[in-house]
Amino acid sequence: PSANNATNFGAVPAGCYYGRDSHQFGILAYLWSATEDSGTDAYYRYLSYATAVAGGSNNNKKYYGFSVRCLRD
Repeated sequence: PSANNATNFGAVPAGCYYGRDSHQFGILAYLWSATEDSGTDAYYRYLSYATAVAGGSNNNKKYYGFSVRCLRD
C-alpha cells in the first residue's frame, strides 16, 4: 500500500508469526512499539484492513514475529 491517506502513513498487512505459523496475513498489520512492558512482554499496535480499525495492547511476548517501522532522524 502507498502512503496516500491524511497521515501519509502506509503499512502492509503482513500479519504476524507465532511459533511455526503465520496469522492474519493480508488482513492485519502488527507493529511493535519501542516501549517495553516487562522483560518478556512489549507493547504493540495493529491496523486492520478488513474493518478499518486500529488498536493495541501490552500483553504480547517479545518472541512473536511482528513488523517494525524504522524512522530516520
